[in-house]
Amino acid sequence: MVEKGTPGFKAKKIEGKMSLRMVQNANIKLHDCFVPNHNKLTYATNFEKSTGAVLLSSRIGVAAGISGLACGAYEQCLEYCLQRK
Repeated sequence: MVEKGTPGFKAKKIEGKMSLRMVQNANIKLHDCFVPNHNKLTYATNFEKSTGAVLLSSRIGVAAGISGLACGAYEQCLEYCLQRK
C-alpha cells in the first residue's frame, strides 16, 4: 500500500461524474514510489488479474442499478404525462 505523502504519489479526485457520484474515485499516478516491506500486500501477485475480477463481478450490480433508475425515471415521466392536462 502506498501511503499519502509518499514521494512520487499523486492522486486527483475525479470531478463531475454523471453516475455513482457517491463513490469517490481518483486518478492515481505513481512514479518511483518506495514501498516498505511492511506495506506490501503478501498475496497480491497479479494486479491486473485480481482487479479485472473485481471489475467483472461489479458490472452486473452497476448495470442493474442503472436499469432500475432508468425504469423509475420512465415510469415517473409516463405518470406525469398521463395526468397532465
